[in-house]
Amino acid sequence: MAALRRVPWEIRAVLALIVLDGAAVIATYSRFPASELYNVHHSGVAAGFGRELVALNFPFALIGIALVGLAWPRLHGTLRLAGISAIALCAVVYFAVDQTNLDAKPLNAVPAIGLALAVALVLAVGVPSVPKSKRGDRVRIVLVALLVLFAAPVIAAELGFFLDGVPVLGRIFETARLTTQPGVAGLHHAVHHGQHHGWEATMLALSALALSRLPRPRVLDAYLALMLAYGVGNLVNDDWLEQVVKRGWTSREMPSVLTPAANWGWAAVLVGAIAVWLLWFRQPSRTTPSPASPAISSSA
Repeated sequence: MAALRRVPWEIRAVLALIVLDGAAVIATYSRFPASELYNVHHSGVAAGFGRELVALNFPFALIGIALVGLAWPRLHGTLRLAGISAIALCAVVYFAVDQTNLDAKPLNAVPAIGLALAVALVLAVGVPSVPKSKRGDRVRIVLVALLVLFAAPVIAAELGFFLDGVPVLGRIFETARLTTQPGVAGLHHAVHHGQHHGWEATMLALSALALSRLPRPRVLDAYLALMLAYGVGNLVNDDWLEQVVKRGWTSREMPSVLTPAANWGWAAVLVGAIAVWLLWFRQPSRTTPSPASPAISSSA
């Protein structure tokens, strides 16, 4: 508890999101057969913990890199080497997660260890807090509300239920209806149970909105802007497939933006990230030397 008091509420909220999401993943993947989930091949409690190990890679190892960045000004000597190690371990996520096979494998332990090290460093050295009100907070609140609304079908899916019968949301979104998908044989539910990349990426966007309130090195401005744009892009991609294409309104799917690729979807993500960085997250350059302090420049 003492360690948690050294970090601001924004980081505590992100850590709570990791824990709550983990509980949902373990519960859902433990009780549903693999046939009702996505690209997993085992069932039971062990399968639930295995799927959570993969979730600690993507999306949470990417958040781990941001956590190290926030703690960086207070890391010195051995702790700075530990921070570099945490970033390197978290970056292995690019090689460790295969969306075509989400069963846990030994390599998934590497980014998970990086995330654990990142969290330990943040709790050990703390991060400066900020005033209750920050520039852009109203925009943050609106964006959080919109993200959660449009992520409602995939949040329900991770919890293991459909939105049918839920007031308002059940009328807006299709989840349980059996439907088809271009290029995929057979009928299946519009929104399968379990974790979706739309919700995984939404958690990155929510974390970016929270962490962007905190003092940070300037290099982290661009990283958080990319996290936000990437999260929005993947949620739009997921919702487009499940709420537009599967309703038969169009057969045109959006290009995947899960991993870097030369397509218009990634172009939109990069343009969005640059816009967020330039217009919102970028911190002003210092014109005079700052006094010696463990804190760093005020965030946007």
